Amino acid sequence: MNFDFLFQHYEGVLSLTKRKTKVLTSLSLAGLAGAVIVTVLFAVYIDYNKYIPGVIVMGSIFALNLIFLFQGNYRSAVYVIFLLPLSLYFFFINKYYSVVDYEAGLRGMLTIMYLAMVYLVVFSQNIYPFLIFYAESVLTIIYFIYSKNYPFGLKMPGLCGIFCNLHPVAELSLVTLLAVLIYKYYDNLIAKTAKESQRNKNQIGETFRQAQFGIMVLKIERDSRGEKSGIKIVRTNNAFNKFFKLSRQEIADADYSEIFVKIFRDSLNWQDEFFHSPRGQFMVHIKHNDKWFQVHNAFPEPDLMVSSFINVTPMRQEIQRLKNREKRLTSLLGSLPDIFFIIEKDGTYVDYVSNNPELMKLSHDEIIGKTIFEMGFSSPMSYQIYSSIQHVIENDNIETIEYGMELENGKNLIFEMRLARLNDNQVISIGRDITSRKEYQYKLIEAKKKIEEASRLKSAFLENISHEIRTPMNAIVGFSALAMNENQSNDKKNKFLEIVSKNAEYLMDIITNIIDVSEIETGTMTYTPGAFPLNQLMYEIYQKYHSIVETSKPGVKLNLLLGNDSPDFEIVNDNYLLAKILNHLIDNAIKFTTEGDVTFGYEQTGEWIKFFVKDTGIGITRKDFIKIFEFFHQVDNRISRTFSGTGAGLSIVKNLTELIGSKIEFESSKGKGSYFHFTIAANAPIGVVSEK
Repeated sequence: MNFDFLFQHYEGVLSLTKRKTKVLTSLSLAGLAGAVIVTVLFAVYIDYNKYIPGVIVMGSIFALNLIFLFQGNYRSAVYVIFLLPLSLYFFFINKYYSVVDYEAGLRGMLTIMYLAMVYLVVFSQNIYPFLIFYAESVLTIIYFIYSKNYPFGLKMPGLCGIFCNLHPVAELSLVTLLAVLIYKYYDNLIAKTAKESQRNKNQIGETFRQAQFGIMVLKIERDSRGEKSGIKIVRTNNAFNKFFKLSRQEIADADYSEIFVKIFRDSLNWQDEFFHSPRGQFMVHIKHNDKWFQVHNAFPEPDLMVSSFINVTPMRQEIQRLKNREKRLTSLLGSLPDIFFIIEKDGTYVDYVSNNPELMKLSHDEIIGKTIFEMGFSSPMSYQIYSSIQHVIENDNIETIEYGMELENGKNLIFEMRLARLNDNQVISIGRDITSRKEYQYKLIEAKKKIEEASRLKSAFLENISHEIRTPMNAIVGFSALAMNENQSNDKKNKFLEIVSKNAEYLMDIITNIIDVSEIETGTMTYTPGAFPLNQLMYEIYQKYHSIVETSKPGVKLNLLLGNDSPDFEIVNDNYLLAKILNHLIDNAIKFTTEGDVTFGYEQTGEWIKFFVKDTGIGITRKDFIKIFEFFHQVDNRISRTFSGTGAGLSIVKNLTELIGSKIEFESSKGKGSYFHFTIAANAPIGVVSEK
C-alpha cells in the first residue's frame, strides 16, 4: 500500500502492484540498455576495461529483474536488489578491478546503498527487505575496510556534509533508520487514505443504490484473442430496475441479450449503443412504456461502462407543450407583415419571429445573444435604440424609430421600429417594412413637383409663345399696313415686305415647333426612311442659314464639313426628320453665338455617319445638362431673356434622334461653346438604335 500517490495517475485504474510493475519494468529496461551501451564503450577504450565486470553484474541484476517481472513475480523482482553487493565488489573492493582509493571507494559504495534504500522505499511491500539489505550493506562495508587493511574504527566525512565524522556503519544505520521512518509514515498515511477511500466507496455505493435515475454498470467480455465477445451486466440500481420492471434475480441469472431485448425491444439498437461503438450520450424513447430517457455513458476503465438513465419524460412533455404554444404564437405572429424581436434591457436579442427570411440578413444563431451594437447599425442609431429601450422600460410608453437596411441583393429598405415594454427587463420591438409607403410618399412628392414644374413650364411656355407670336404678328400687321400705304416709295415698300416675309417665316417656325411637340407627345410623328443624296441636303441647309448669318450675325462664320465629297453619296434614313434635327441644332448654335464659328457637317467611318454641330457661343453649365432636353425648358425662362425662342428645340431634337434610330450627345462648358453630335447607320433599319 505504500506510496500509492506516486502511481495514482499511472495506467488509469489498474491495481497498485500492476502500476508499480509498469514503472519497475521501464526502469529495468533502461538500466539493462544502459549497461549494454556502457559495456560496449568500455570494451572500445582499453583504459576502462577494468570496469566491465562490475557493469556486467549490474546489467545481470537488471536482466534478472525483468525475468521475474515477465513471470509476474513482483516480490522476487524487488528482492533482486539483494544482489547489489556483488556489483559493489567488482566496482570498489576487488583489487584487480577497483581503481579508486579507500575514501572514494567507501563513499561510492555508501551512495549506491542509499539509492537502493530509496528504491526499497518506493517498491518494497513491507519493512523486512530494509533489514535484510541493511545487514548485507553492513557486512559489505566491514569486508571493504578489512580488505583495504584499514582499522575498523576509522571515521569518514559525512554524506554531502549531513553526517560529520561518523563511522560508515553508523552513517548507514542512520540513513536506513530514516528510510524506514519515511516508509512507515507514508504507509500509515496511505492506509488512512485507503480507509477513507473505502468509506467514500461505501457512500458512493449507497448513493448508487438510492439514486433517482437509473444506473447500469456493464463489462465488455473478450475472448482469448482480445476480441469483444459479449457484455456482462455487473450491477444495476433500484431506480433502473423500477424504470424497466426488473428484479435483481432476473438480471443476475439472465443472459445480457435477453435483458436488453426486454428493456429496449425495438426502441434502440442496443448492440451499436453499448457494444460496437457506444456514444457518450444519446436520447432514447422506450415505446412500450412511453418514456423518454437521456442516456449518459461513462468509461472509468477499459471495457467498463457506466450508463445512467435519466427519465426526461415530464420535461419532454412540458417542452412539447411549450413548443406547441410557441408554434401557435409564431404562426399568429408570422402571419403579420412585421418582424418581432424580444430585446433585453442591455440591448441583447433573445428571440425573434419573421415570416419573410429575405428581410433578415443574418441567421437565427447570428442574431440571438448578440446586442444592438453588434447588428450593423450605425453608432448613433445603436445608441438611439438603446436610449429608447431604457425610456420605454422606465416610462412604460411606446417609441418609434425609422432606419434603413440594405439587403444582400443590393435592395435598400426602410423600416419603422416600434418599442413597447414587455416586463421590467425586456421590450418587444415590432419592425415593419415601410419602404413601399415611403416610396409612395416620395412618388407623390415627386409627382407633385413634376406637375408643379410642368405647370410652371407650360405657363412660361404659353407666356413665351404669346410673346414670340405677338412679336412677328405685330411686325407683320404693322409693316403690311405701311407697305399698303400708297405714299411709300417702292424701295420702302419692298423693305417693309421683306420684314413681313421674315417675320412670317419666324412665325411659321414657331407654329411648326408647336405642332412637332404635339405630335411627339401624342406619338403621331412617324419615321419614313428612304434613300436620298446626303450632300445635297447638307448644301440646302447651309444655303438656308448662310444668308441668315450674313444678315443677322455679321460676327459669326458658318462652316460646312462633309465626310464624303461625292455629290452622289446616298444614305437610307428619313431626310425630313434628319433636316429638322440639324435645323434645330444649327438654329440654336447661331442663336447663342455672337462671335466666332458655327460649324456643322458629318464624318463617315465605315457604315456609320456621325453628324455634328459645333459653336463658340455662350455654352451650357453642367447643372443644366439634364434640363436642356426637357420640353419648354430654357436656361433662362424669363420673358425678358436675351435670346428669343420657345425652348422646345433641344427636346424635339432628343425625341427625333431616337425616332431615326440614334441618340443625341453633347459636350459643353460655360463661355466656350457647345458640341452636339449623333450617329446613325448609313442603312439603319427601322427601330434599331444606332450606336458606334
